[in-house]
Amino acid sequence: MAKLTDAMKAVITGQQAWVATSGTDGRPNLALKGTAKILDDEHIAYFELYGNRTWANVQRNPWVAIGVADSTKFKGYRFEGKAEIVTSGPLYDEAVKFGELLKLPAPPKAAIKVKIEEIYNIGRGGMKVD
Repeated sequence: MAKLTDAMKAVITGQQAWVATSGTDGRPNLALKGTAKILDDEHIAYFELYGNRTWANVQRNPWVAIGVADSTKFKGYRFEGKAEIVTSGPLYDEAVKFGELLKLPAPPKAAIKVKIEEIYNIGRGGMKVD
């Protein structure tokens, strides 16, 4: 199982994440998520605030890739794994509070919890991290 190192956590912290999904037609989708957060050594989460294409895709195909980079240090990683849709409990409650802070007209669709299966170092030509 892939695990986040302290160096990876440092890159994730404070950065926005790009979440890649795929639709049923095979077309890729890439969305910027400002809510990415580390849950533990094996999970990253983000909040699905509006429920557009990324939301539709993850409901049909739970496999996602999350890209995070610190361009000032030329360091970045791609985390791939299976998404779990969370619509109740502490993680979802956090998403709701964030939505309230932003004064969204409706509550977030879900919190998305991703179990990291593979990690790639995008600062080193996309090489897989063992």
